[in-house]
Amino acid sequence: MAKLSQVWHTFHEPRRLALAQATAAYLTIALVVIGLNWLVANAGWPLTVAPASASRWLLAGLNQVETGEGGDFRWTDGDSQICAEGVGYAPRSLATVWLAGAYARSLGTETVTLVAGQATPVTVPLAPELRRYTILTGADQQTGANVCVAIQSAAVRDPNNPRWLGVPFHGLSVTPLAAAGAVTPAPAGLATGLALAIGWLALLHLSGVPLLFATSLVTLVSSLVVYTLAGGLVPFGAGTLRWALPTVAGVWAGVIGLAGAQWLNARRPWNELAGVIFWSVALLGTVWLLQRISGYSGVWPLMARIDPSPTWWVVVPIGFAILWFAIGWRWLARPLQPVPVVVYTLLGAFILPVAFDIAVHGPDAPIALFRDSPYEYLRDTPYVAGDPLGFMANFEAIAPTLSVHGSTHPPGAILFLWLIEQVFGPGPVATSWITIGLTALLPLVAVWLGWRLGGSRLALAAGMLAVALPGQMVYSVTSLDGVFSLLIAAGAAAFFLALEPPYRPWLAVVAGLSIAAALFMTYAATQLFFFGVAAAVLALARHSPQAGWRSTLLAIVRQGAIAAGVIVTIYALIFRATGFNVISAARTATQINGEMMGRFREYGPPPTPFLPPSYDYYLRFAAANLVSYLVFVTPWALAALSALYMRARSERWQPAWAALLGALGALVLGMWLSGLFNREVERIWMFTYPLVAVLVAYHILTGETAQQRWRLALYLALTLTFFVAMKLTLYTIW
Repeated sequence: MAKLSQVWHTFHEPRRLALAQATAAYLTIALVVIGLNWLVANAGWPLTVAPASASRWLLAGLNQVETGEGGDFRWTDGDSQICAEGVGYAPRSLATVWLAGAYARSLGTETVTLVAGQATPVTVPLAPELRRYTILTGADQQTGANVCVAIQSAAVRDPNNPRWLGVPFHGLSVTPLAAAGAVTPAPAGLATGLALAIGWLALLHLSGVPLLFATSLVTLVSSLVVYTLAGGLVPFGAGTLRWALPTVAGVWAGVIGLAGAQWLNARRPWNELAGVIFWSVALLGTVWLLQRISGYSGVWPLMARIDPSPTWWVVVPIGFAILWFAIGWRWLARPLQPVPVVVYTLLGAFILPVAFDIAVHGPDAPIALFRDSPYEYLRDTPYVAGDPLGFMANFEAIAPTLSVHGSTHPPGAILFLWLIEQVFGPGPVATSWITIGLTALLPLVAVWLGWRLGGSRLALAAGMLAVALPGQMVYSVTSLDGVFSLLIAAGAAAFFLALEPPYRPWLAVVAGLSIAAALFMTYAATQLFFFGVAAAVLALARHSPQAGWRSTLLAIVRQGAIAAGVIVTIYALIFRATGFNVISAARTATQINGEMMGRFREYGPPPTPFLPPSYDYYLRFAAANLVSYLVFVTPWALAALSALYMRARSERWQPAWAALLGALGALVLGMWLSGLFNREVERIWMFTYPLVAVLVAYHILTGETAQQRWRLALYLALTLTFFVAMKLTLYTIW
């Protein structure tokens, strides 16, 4: 103690105050998490294991999922075991098993034996109908904080499908009896909660967020999570603890990476190689962990499968790409006008993805999606029947009968394709090429934003990077999401620029029109809320010192009101003309998508369509979404963004590029934590790629001109190589 006291007194007063504040903050969060875990453990809500559970480690000795009159079920093999993890140490718990014995009885199985942990086996007659069987467990009969129930019975071979059939299992529910005594939280659950909460606090702390605000924010979010659990709004989910591991690993990887970056930055310039290595290891490690938990292999959770397509023809588009890059590389050293940059970027965005697609998959590859896919909106255009207003009026009623994508999106995509058919005739050819052409406009958003933020050289470099990013190259010829992304990205860029002095109203109008059009195509446009709020807050912080906070706030509110007014006015007019209600349609689409994706199979639909069905489901897809998106951004681009983040902090987020970085970060973070996406984010979130390209280009264009050009060449070479490897080995047409 004396030595600690001596060390303490060697610190300067500000350092001692900072250490005391940090200790108090982290200790507060630890105590809050312990208290909240105790509340949840004693709330008395059951922990359920459904037959369709994706947490395969909970189920042992069970056959595949089947669907019958009583819902999903699995046949036991005569000696099966189902476990509910993280129940906690309870004096008494009720373990309820749902079994249906009609077919099992016809096979000669009359009884079933249930064993909970070390308890005495209980043998009961097997009823023909779906019935629940409840047994009482004791603390001395549980192994740790988990409750496992063995289902033992006679088993026979199915003559039509050789497998051992015991009894049909329809579900397990374990409920700690708080009335029998206090329930001690499961150590694994407590450790997971502490790791997540303290990790988030450390991330915010290292990011420069004031400790009081960071502590309050983590406490508030933790309390909201506990409120949904204790109130029964969102089930905990039997697999939550393991599905949380990738998120825990990711959060702490961020803490370590940020601390390491600050250490490097304090001693020498940011080492980009170290950043690339860090992001590569972090992404590969998270993918490995996800695969170990889920039981998948290959490239999961990427929305792709391994499908090698080697061909020497790929050298032709590679040659085109090298020539295209060489032209831009030479232009980078000279002043440029907007028209050549726009034409150059547009040609690359159109020709390169098409050339690679044809070289690898054949001459008809660009039209294959609309020709062959059963999921696409093109199959829904007959519903318009020459009456677009009537189609919109009845859209919610007919939505369940539409294609997969048509039923889960607004009516704009179907009407867009119907309009193409009216002008160019039916069929996939015109639809495919117009879609590809419009998607090629997406990198021009990077050119526009880059020009406004840094001039012609930044615009050119941003356009080149936007064309080369794997998501743009892959999905500009395989998805209608490119058209959606064009509108969303244009809306984001226009709104960001509208918040820059002299606060041009026409930019706010353009933002409103773009976002309204995007919302008519995809509900993903709603995620721009996070971008807009962050951009407005950063604009207020940046411009207030020069113009005063009152005038700055009024200007920002005016611009936001113009954009929001345009959106509200458009949808009010649509509602008055057709009765189409975008809010009601979004709820319907969310419900349809949830049922289609099996979102509600395990726990049923939540009280509101926008809540996750359970926390294990939420964490399962949250981890998969973020790692998939970051893989397509590429580790070297992430290293560049990390370096920019360090610069933005040192410059107090004052430059325009720093505000763009902060708004982009808020957008990705908000979309990730919203839980509204079931994978496929590599293409759904492709509207962020132009923003990423502008920022990476800004990072590259530092230092001497010659160094800038070679760094750009290196980034483009790495990105092109990564894309070619994807194109030749993966199937990505969805």
